[in-house]
Amino acid sequence: MSMLMQLGTRAMFAAYAQLQTTGQNIANASTPGYSRQQVNLGTSEGQYTGSGFFGRGVTVQSVTRATNMFLTAQVAATKSEAAGDSARLGMLQQLEKVFGIGQSGLGFAATRMFNSFADLAAAPADMSARQAVLARAEDFASLARSSSDQIEMLQANAFNDVKNSISDVNTMAFEVGNLNAKIVAALATNHTPNDLMDARDRLITQISEKIEVQTINASDGSISVFVGGGQSLVLGGLSNKLVALKDDFDPSRVAVGISVSGFVTPMLDSALGAGAIAGLVKFQNDDLAEARNRLGQLVASLGTTMNLQQSYGIDLSGAQGSPLFKLGAPAAMPHAANARDPMGVPIGSVALAITDPSALQASEYILEPDPAAPGSYRVTRESDGQIFSPIAGTGDIVDGFSITFGAPPPQPGDRFLLKPVSTAAMNASTAITNARGIAAASPLQAAVPATNTGSMSIGSLDVVAAPGAAYQAMTVSFTSATGDYDILDSGGGVLASGTWNGSAPIAYNGFELSLKGVPALGDQVAINLTVLPGSSNGNALSFDGLASRLLINGQTVTDAYAETLSELGVRVQGTASAAETSAAVAQRSEEALTSEIGVNLDEEAARLIQYQQAYQAAAKMLQTAQQVMDTLISLGAR
Repeated sequence: MSMLMQLGTRAMFAAYAQLQTTGQNIANASTPGYSRQQVNLGTSEGQYTGSGFFGRGVTVQSVTRATNMFLTAQVAATKSEAAGDSARLGMLQQLEKVFGIGQSGLGFAATRMFNSFADLAAAPADMSARQAVLARAEDFASLARSSSDQIEMLQANAFNDVKNSISDVNTMAFEVGNLNAKIVAALATNHTPNDLMDARDRLITQISEKIEVQTINASDGSISVFVGGGQSLVLGGLSNKLVALKDDFDPSRVAVGISVSGFVTPMLDSALGAGAIAGLVKFQNDDLAEARNRLGQLVASLGTTMNLQQSYGIDLSGAQGSPLFKLGAPAAMPHAANARDPMGVPIGSVALAITDPSALQASEYILEPDPAAPGSYRVTRESDGQIFSPIAGTGDIVDGFSITFGAPPPQPGDRFLLKPVSTAAMNASTAITNARGIAAASPLQAAVPATNTGSMSIGSLDVVAAPGAAYQAMTVSFTSATGDYDILDSGGGVLASGTWNGSAPIAYNGFELSLKGVPALGDQVAINLTVLPGSSNGNALSFDGLASRLLINGQTVTDAYAETLSELGVRVQGTASAAETSAAVAQRSEEALTSEIGVNLDEEAARLIQYQQAYQAAAKMLQTAQQVMDTLISLGAR
């Protein structure tokens, strides 16, 4: 009779275990990362009797979870890719707002500034026209400065976001290590700690959303987690820490390292793979750097050209024009490993100066020792990898800027990050506050005497370069009917000679004289110093003409700004498309995993009824055993 009671008890316990597990599944049907659990039953070994083996019921062997290592790893990988694209897209969309379109853009501000010079050329002595020029110049400088400030704010945000993500990864890695230890201890009892394993899988997936991971399952049940192409983040029950590092050249930029046993190893940006951290670092090093350089190129090229043009004219007092804009100076930033003095100050230094604003490129450069020529240096353009060598540091010209080594020069092994343009928009402002200081007048004026017999007339007299000698009154005298001429000083001495053919201006000492018509033998052009600056608009016209000149690497200002907007738009659209695709792939992977290991409420409801009936049948078995026992007892009492 005890055998029947034992059968009923075991059957009831088995049914109860199944009901409890099914209830757990139903309760966690919507819990992220939960894996469906099931009770594994086994038949108890039979009892031998003279009449044969009689069964002793059922045994609950274990409770296991549904799992698929391949799909779990696929979900982690696809979520990592989606998180990286999403993080980069979010920052790019903010960057896109920095570069305004239409009337809010730098291109429009530059056009308004050029137009104000056209108005000034019509009335060079008009103070209201001069004030308008200053106002439009300040508008341009203010917008450039604001754009630069917003870019640096995005840089700071990217730095902080990477730091926060690294902190999250370290917290989760520590938890994975703890779970590994608990899981290994639990597996020693020959039973799987399902909820702990679910929690570990969920944490690893969450880590992968921050940084791409690779995992290895150990024989003891622990999972090791690796990042950055093989750096160990979790090994068994131990975890290491990611570290947010400052860039070796630019402390405002972030890099990623890993601390193992107290030693920090920098991780290559290319080894970060996917995840939000990789997306932010790519945005910083690629998208944001390109935008900063594009803005800097535009501001440096235009601002430097405007300052040069200002120096070619004279203001209302007759003095040479002083710079119109203050711009951020080109910078050479030393590598963190460069040789330093006892105070930590780099010993060697490098100076940069803009020599040709129209040749400036939207790029930064690396100055380093040339491995192919010991003792010499080379410069690598970061935007396309082009190498310039050898660099002696004696004023070498690269892409419109000069490189000069300081005293003392770079020490052996020193490296520098060269920023010829990327700092130009920082703190940009107008350099003059008095409208009288605008150099609208040309220092020279040209006139044709009435005694000329040919059809020659003045086209323009433009100052296009700094004069090699002090300006003086001159006369251009044609010595033949075929365009031969002499340039004479006030005493009749010949300063220069040449032949004018109508296709090019007459150039001398920084000015260019354009003529119309045909000069006759003996015709002259008188070139005199400007006595009344308020009556001259020569330099104002030159300022206005800058609007159509190819000032920025073979483009006008408006075309260069339009190309910047186009390039940024392409990046945003491309990243948005990639983010949409990777998010869809991640969703499909998660759906595939859920269909494999997730909870189906319809199936669980059916099982609930099945196990309930089994429980009731087991209870009926116990009730029957009790009734039989009672009957036997009553018979024995008679």
